[in-house]
Amino acid sequence: ANAEQSSRTLVRLAEVFGPRGVQSFVLQNAVQALSSFSQVYLDLLSDDTLKLELALDTGDRISRTAYIRSPDGSWVDRPLSSLSGGQWRRCSLALSLGFTDLVANQRNIRSSLLVLDEPLTHLDATGRAQVGKILRRLLQKTDGSDTETANNKLTTIIMILQDLAAEELEESFDSIDVVIRDDGISRVVVD
Repeated sequence: ANAEQSSRTLVRLAEVFGPRGVQSFVLQNAVQALSSFSQVYLDLLSDDTLKLELALDTGDRISRTAYIRSPDGSWVDRPLSSLSGGQWRRCSLALSLGFTDLVANQRNIRSSLLVLDEPLTHLDATGRAQVGKILRRLLQKTDGSDTETANNKLTTIIMILQDLAAEELEESFDSIDVVIRDDGISRVVVD
């Protein structure tokens, strides 16, 4: 009876963990969590018009599938290569912010600093405003009351931007320091 019970337990474990074992099971859970965390940001960045699904295939590779909301409200599968620059940037930024939430949630590691290099590239004015709104919100969450995202210890955001994008987001930040390069020499103008 004991051997039979052990055998059933082993069969059940094999069903749960699959042929690739515990590591694959853990990776699958992390990929699902990243997909969920990222989608929260993508919904905000795209006004619920983009969806990005992440899944683990049989070779433990992460597959990515993009969906675009059509005018009738249904979701249409689109290859990532066919996304516009702005759509791709929204997905990329959502994945980056989702990853910070995943780490914060899974490992209780929260950084007070976020560094973004050209996060507004390919975004229209609406997209840039959405990014500014999300970043302001991330900075304002210090009491942990916002359960929509886990990244609630952020106190500083450093963004590397081109002149035009920085001017559009002036109201989003407490200060904007400018790096000026003249004749091969860079200097920082502190706000």
